[in-house]
Amino acid sequence: MPRAGWAADDIAEQWRAVNRIEGTIMIEHRSWIHEGGFSPPTTADTRETAQVRFRMVIDHGSETSSSLTWRAEAAMITGLKRDEVEAVPYGRSTTEADFSDVAARLSDFTLTLKTDTGAWQIVSPGSVQKPYPVVTQYYDDDPRTDTAMTDTVPIALFDGTVAGKPGVTNGNHTDEGLIDKKPTRGYSKSARIQFWPEFDDAEVEVTIDGYATWRPLGSVEKPAEAGNHLLARATLVPKGGQTQDLPEVKRFRFALLDTSREPGVAMNWPLGANDTDYDLRLTAAPAFTGTVSDNGQQIDVEQTQGDEQGRPFALAQIDSYDFGGRSSLSVVCTLADGREIVGVMKSEGGEQDLVRLPKMKGPDWIAESWRNDKKVEKPADDDDEKVEGQQYNGDGYTLYEEYRGFVVAGKRIEGDPEKKDFFVLNLIGADATPGIELFEELSQLRVHAKLRRSEMSQTTRLMNGNHRDAPHRVDQHGVWVKTFTRAGLGDDGADTPMTKRGVAGRPGITKGVGILARDNADSAFNKPFNLPAQDVIFQYDRAIAHELLHSVGVEHHGNGDYSQIVGYVSPRNFYNRVGRPYFSTALDKPPIPLLDEAGHDVATQYYEAYVALRKILDAGFRDDYITEGRHVLDTRKGYKLDFKTPEQYADIQIEMHIFLFLHLQGTVGVEHGAHSGHQDCVMRYSFAKFYEKKNSADKSLYMVTPGSERIGMQICRAPLGTGINAADHQPQSRYGNAAAGEGNCFAQICPNDAIPPRKVN
Repeated sequence: MPRAGWAADDIAEQWRAVNRIEGTIMIEHRSWIHEGGFSPPTTADTRETAQVRFRMVIDHGSETSSSLTWRAEAAMITGLKRDEVEAVPYGRSTTEADFSDVAARLSDFTLTLKTDTGAWQIVSPGSVQKPYPVVTQYYDDDPRTDTAMTDTVPIALFDGTVAGKPGVTNGNHTDEGLIDKKPTRGYSKSARIQFWPEFDDAEVEVTIDGYATWRPLGSVEKPAEAGNHLLARATLVPKGGQTQDLPEVKRFRFALLDTSREPGVAMNWPLGANDTDYDLRLTAAPAFTGTVSDNGQQIDVEQTQGDEQGRPFALAQIDSYDFGGRSSLSVVCTLADGREIVGVMKSEGGEQDLVRLPKMKGPDWIAESWRNDKKVEKPADDDDEKVEGQQYNGDGYTLYEEYRGFVVAGKRIEGDPEKKDFFVLNLIGADATPGIELFEELSQLRVHAKLRRSEMSQTTRLMNGNHRDAPHRVDQHGVWVKTFTRAGLGDDGADTPMTKRGVAGRPGITKGVGILARDNADSAFNKPFNLPAQDVIFQYDRAIAHELLHSVGVEHHGNGDYSQIVGYVSPRNFYNRVGRPYFSTALDKPPIPLLDEAGHDVATQYYEAYVALRKILDAGFRDDYITEGRHVLDTRKGYKLDFKTPEQYADIQIEMHIFLFLHLQGTVGVEHGAHSGHQDCVMRYSFAKFYEKKNSADKSLYMVTPGSERIGMQICRAPLGTGINAADHQPQSRYGNAAAGEGNCFAQICPNDAIPPRKVN
């Protein structure tokens, strides 16, 4: 049915006079699978983005009385694809493709317009002329890289009705739903088109001083205030004619499109931000007035000035309120005769009718200037930092999140695109600093340990919680370290409890690192054990580094160590049936042979100490015990007793004291236990007093030579025992190689909450 007023206003004839049309299409397509309850559990996220910049020419051969057709004569597509799949237990893979300004296939890429109703329709091109590479990286059980070629890109169907006379026309396309009607599988597509006639007499040039190097900033001190700004300038210029022939300008309209609305101003500042304010906003430029609307996303400037050549121009100011904001600037000049001209920014890279803010290479979230400075081309959602020798890549922060940055000690910092970033809230103070620095040195992580309490929540510990639409892989956590009392911590001296059992650590499941104070006399780190004096002073620092390594997936070298208490049984002891001194767990239990590392019997070496102690106890208690023994014999006649004389009673009681007082207590380090592996590894325990003699039928123990253990201040890269654990150590390797699957602690380091922790015993 003809549209009322269409023919009467002769609008159709004006559209017939349009020979060329230009335009831009933006498409974003996403699909996902989240099937955690299926077998195997699978998660997949695919995101594709494409921008099409096109020019069309009228196809006079297809004109009819009721329709017009313009066919594309040029179209350039910029696009990217990111696909991440994880199927347990098969592993994880990522697929990436990224290309800029690739020529599109033009067949069937046409714009049709019904001249009786003004209805129009266009389908975006779905492929490019030359295939582009798609790279798939496989991890875990099948590490490899595959490259394939494809020519497909996302497509969208647009339709609508032109407003009237030839001018700027906009259209949108949205589609979302479930795949195969499964609630665990879905997709969404959003697209936008803008096209306009190309006029012969005038065009609008858009310029922005400092555009190439500008990047958005926010304000840490006052997040509600702008961090910096740009001035956008639109100038009406003649096409081949004279300035005096330019048509009269009614207004310049500056508009921001697809502006980001990320919470806060940085990934952790302010904590827990949930605002929905636009990150970039328009306001009137100095010496220009304008009407601002749509929460700062549009400004109409009707007041213009003439430049040095007399050409009319206007300015608008773009304020930034976020360190990672982005938008696209559109400028439309409305002439007094009703025509609309879309502003274009011209540069060596081509023309932009939608000016990306900041300047970016294709659809992106990151300023091109930052990429150039950092020499990084990775996608904005990349999280693949590598440390040679570590099994798992990435730190849980996308490249965009590292670009947007974090607030530490009241200042904004950026993440490192080449190193794994890790955040520590130090609630101890200067005492913990050497240990944190040791952890940074050993782990080769980039550690940020000057956080204030207002910069990392002790409960959530989220360091990238301020996110909405920008590239985000996982909620990534930091770790706090705090001084505890013995009542709150126990006798271990330090602990790193997890919210999940049976798995190695990750920041996200780490409750925190607790440790007794450096000067706490009860702390295990203020006891020498068998360390040399020069090592004892480093125990606290080593403990901080050790516990922090637990939070990033590093385990002990093994387990199975146990505590042992043995008392001294002298030859005079009533229960001694072997005629020589020995140690045992109880008076009526068999001897436990205890040797020094030279092979000498330790009980015999203690005999001199026994004699001295026996002399003291005899002098102080023997007479009293003899008197007590007479009384027992008198009152318990008829009972079966272990003694027959008061003197025997006194001996039994005094030898009982000897057994209790002259005892040895400590940890027995077992083979492949927590004391095994590389002697100098920070994850190896150094508390043992005994170790088991190999191939010993009588379960003999060796006693560790005092001062011969070493505190670990390195990190091992192999499970092989070294030093006291080496195969050639005499009289034997104390604790042997690390347990199967343990050791090589450096390889275990993984601060990335997106990577599931491995199972451990």
